[in-house]
Formats: sequence, C-alpha cells, structure tokens
Amino acid sequence: MVAEKSAPHLHSAVEPKQTVKQRVDTAFRTAMPSLFVILSAIMLAAPFGVPGQSALQIGIAMCTVWFWAFNRPTSMPAIAVFIIGFIIELVSFGPPGAMLLSLLIIYGVAHHWRYGLSRLGFLMCWIIFSIFVIITTIMQWILVCLHAFALLPLTPALFQIALTIGIYPSLFALFVWGRRVFAHPSIG
Repeated sequence: MVAEKSAPHLHSAVEPKQTVKQRVDTAFRTAMPSLFVILSAIMLAAPFGVPGQSALQIGIAMCTVWFWAFNRPTSMPAIAVFIIGFIIELVSFGPPGAMLLSLLIIYGVAHHWRYGLSRLGFLMCWIIFSIFVIITTIMQWILVCLHAFALLPLTPALFQIALTIGIYPSLFALFVWGRRVFAHPSIG
C-alpha cells in the first residue's frame, strides 16, 4: 500500500453554517459605527445646556463617517450615512438637508479616496479631513443664511470647524481601538 503524502487543506470548501447568534453578533459589529453616531446624535439633541452641543453633534457625525468610510467601508455604507444624516436632521434645527448633504460629501470623498488615504499617515488624513470640514461647514453656513434670508455671523461656523477638527484625533484613537476589537473580539 502506498500512503498518500499530500498536505492537508488549510481551508475546506465546506464552511460550517453560522448560528443565529453569530449572525446577530456580526451584524451588530458591522453596525456599531452607525449606532454610535445615531445614539450620540440623539443624546446631544437633549437640552442639557452644554455650550456647543449641536456643534459637537455634527462634529462627531463628520469624524465618524470620515474614519469608517475609508477604513472599513462595510461598516459605513452609503445608506447608513443617509439614515444618520436624516436622523440628525430630525433632531436638529438646521435648514433641511444641509447636514445630510454635508455627511454625504464627506462620505463620498473618503469612500472614493479610501485607497489613497489608507497609504497616507494620520497627519495627512487629518489635514485632508480638515479641508473638507471647512468646505462643508461653510456650505452649511451659506445654506443657513439662505434659509434665514439674512447674513448671519460666521462665529458659530468657525466654532464648529474648530471643534470638529479638534475632536478628530481623540475619536481617531477610539475608532482605531474599536476597529481592532470589532475585527478580533478576543483583543480588548
């Protein structure tokens, strides 16, 4: 008799069927960034009286959409960005569609440039993000002025720009940790 000396296959062609618990866990891990934005937007819509509360709501949404759109696009699909923008529109008092349009612009740039952004370091990604935060916030300010039929002060827009750009490094660190934990649940 001749023994067959072939290497065993590392991955079989037949994968075991996932249990319901595993599918729910996978879906929850995938939806975690979207759920984070929605919950933080709803919490920041409550009248706590914190200065800059609405700017923080918008800043968290922009930072989250930017990070997840180019780091893990399956966790931040376009439909999720649309739903996030719609929910923020419902709980905020801005002109209709301004926040939704801003989030879709941020998402489109990050998703379209994700391969190039993934090769850049943190500082360059932060600079590019800052440029698009300035563009979308000025666009929001123009839409608010058109909605009010008046030239409103620019200071709230500048505060929103500074806050959004300023919180990005902290959220980046949180999201890097979260990306690792979502991919490998044993780490953490």
